[in-house]
Amino acid sequence: MDVSDRWLRTFVAVADTGSFTAAGRKLGVGQPAVSHAVSRLETSLGVTLIERSTQGLTLTAAGAFLYERLSSALADLDGAVRAVSTQVAADVVTLSVSTSLANFWLLPRLPDFKRRHPEIELRVITTDTDESVGLDDADLWIPLGLEHPSFLQATLFRAERIVPVASPDLAESITSDREWSPGLLLDAPLLHLEERYAARYQWHRWFVDNGVDSPRSLPGYRSNDYSLVLQAALDGQGVALGWLHIVTRLLDDERLKALSDPIDTGQPFPILHRPIDAYSDHAAKVGALRDWLRHSP
Repeated sequence: MDVSDRWLRTFVAVADTGSFTAAGRKLGVGQPAVSHAVSRLETSLGVTLIERSTQGLTLTAAGAFLYERLSSALADLDGAVRAVSTQVAADVVTLSVSTSLANFWLLPRLPDFKRRHPEIELRVITTDTDESVGLDDADLWIPLGLEHPSFLQATLFRAERIVPVASPDLAESITSDREWSPGLLLDAPLLHLEERYAARYQWHRWFVDNGVDSPRSLPGYRSNDYSLVLQAALDGQGVALGWLHIVTRLLDDERLKALSDPIDTGQPFPILHRPIDAYSDHAAKVGALRDWLRHSP
């Protein structure tokens, strides 16, 4: 029986995410390649692993049996490889975050972390996709989207609270001589984040949550880099949706102004990590960084 490791990992990704498309995003390949790999695995094994229907994907009994054993086995295998490859850098703790979180949240707070934990050497990886979450050599991840590998544990980082923000001059021009209402932003220049992962929150949803009918197509500047979206807002080019934990300091410094009260979406951002061994010196350092991330103001 000739079974490819790639087929097995693709099958686990489909089972983890619940769809061929989402698995493709996670693995960095197209949906047809995912479907083909799963079909080749089923043909090689001589069993059906996934039932496909208009309602979605369902694991068969054989698929569930294979997934239960395979997911933990692959996690153990990847962990063993990582352990061997990172032994020489055991004192370095690696954190993977988005570019915008690194620029606007993490960097201003790093002096506090170094003051509290001078014994920890911190390495920061910036990425704007979730494709490598759980697969690279990071110790902690703060993902962008809502899905994450089942073999990782999640600890709350921040609630997702959204508020429209603009430069003080633009905010004044939008609200001057008019009583504030959410509908005013229909006529404002809007800044859009085009996400390369499962979208968390966009302008259409903000208008719906505020009881405003909005056109299907909303004009405005678009970028897939949230740092550029925020920079455009700082430059007075438009109104951006601000993730409150990222824009708080910009609001406190009066570089941006909030145009409404925040909305809590109920979809918090987690810190993802592998199970932490309390008896490992490296794990203790990873735990210290995780706890600092959770509690840093």
